[in-house]
Parts: sequence; C-alpha cells; structure tokens
Amino acid sequence: MHRGPFRTGVLALGCAAGLTALTACGGASPAADTPPSTVTSYVTVTETVPATTTSRTTSVPATTTTNTAAPSTTSPVATPSTTTSAAPAVPVVTSVTVLTERSGLGHLIGPDMYEATSWGKAGVIFRWRALTADGELWKETCQVVSTVTGPGGYVYNDRSAACSGRMRANELVLGTPGVYTVTTEVVGPEGLSTAVGTKTFEIFPDSTP
Repeated sequence: MHRGPFRTGVLALGCAAGLTALTACGGASPAADTPPSTVTSYVTVTETVPATTTSRTTSVPATTTTNTAAPSTTSPVATPSTTTSAAPAVPVVTSVTVLTERSGLGHLIGPDMYEATSWGKAGVIFRWRALTADGELWKETCQVVSTVTGPGGYVYNDRSAACSGRMRANELVLGTPGVYTVTTEVVGPEGLSTAVGTKTFEIFPDSTP
C-alpha cells in the first residue's frame, strides 16, 4: 500500500498528541495485508486529594446512677424504753446500841449507875440507836421491841416504829436496888435485817445518913 505524505503527517501528529500507533510510532509492523488500526491511548490522571480527617469530639454527659432506696411504706413503730432507774437500796441494820440516862429522880453515881433518893426511888430512861453501814438510821420504818427486866420479877415492855429513838414513857421509876437489863430488838426496813442490843444498869439505895 502506498503511504502518502498526508498519512505520515497524521501519524506523526497522533504520536505527538499521545496517541500510539503500533506501526508509525516504532511498534511492531503488522502484516502487509492487514490494514493499519488506530489505537487510542487513555491517560489516567490520578489526582491525589489530601484526605480530610475531621475529628469530631462528642461530649457524652456522664450518667450518674444514684442507688436510692425506695421509701419505706411502713410507719415507724416507737419502741418503749426499757431503761429503768435503779431502786434505792434498802438500809440494813447491822447493830443496835442501847443507852441509859438519869431522869428526874435519883443521882447518877457512875456509868449506868443510879442512886435512889431519900424517897427510895430513881428515875431512868433508855434510848437505842440502829446502825447501818452509813451510820445511824433515823427513820420510822422499823419494828422495835424493848424489854426491861430486873429484880423481883420486874418487866417493862415498849414498842416503837422508830429505828432510833427512846422509850415512850417519861421514865422508869425504880425503887428496888439491883441490876436491870434492857434488851432492844430492831427489825430493819422491809424486814430484811434484824439486830439486837442490850444494856445493863444498876440501882443503888439512898446512901444519905
């Protein structure tokens, strides 16, 4: 086939424009009986686009879970106080002291010694004291029984509620010389204790000449 100047110029223009001809641009020559073919070369342009990284910060409100106990539907029950004040201790009578003293008649001539007057009489009274660990007990919460015995079958009885006190009569008027004995039994408060005290005294005849 005859290649004219026009075709040569077209091929040259195609090569310059980026078109590739296998025969005209230095490629392999096709067979003589194969008409030339035009090959279009595509240029791939890769545009590098910087990746845009968008940083999204999402604030998520913290969820605070409050463990709230469900309100009680039961009314509170008042519990009565079981605290009680201690009861005062009951006094315990540990001992009884008996005392004697001169009354209006006679003379005191020694400890628990009484001399009758010229009339032949001596007056004596007695007292008692109930003692506890804290001292004398001055209350009327006791049971007191006193007995006086003496010469000639003499007996005198006295009763009282006073834990510490004196005989109820004004005095013992005694005319028979001799030794007399006072016995006082005290039963303490609430009957929880008992104590007994004794005292002896002596009556002397008048010594006046």
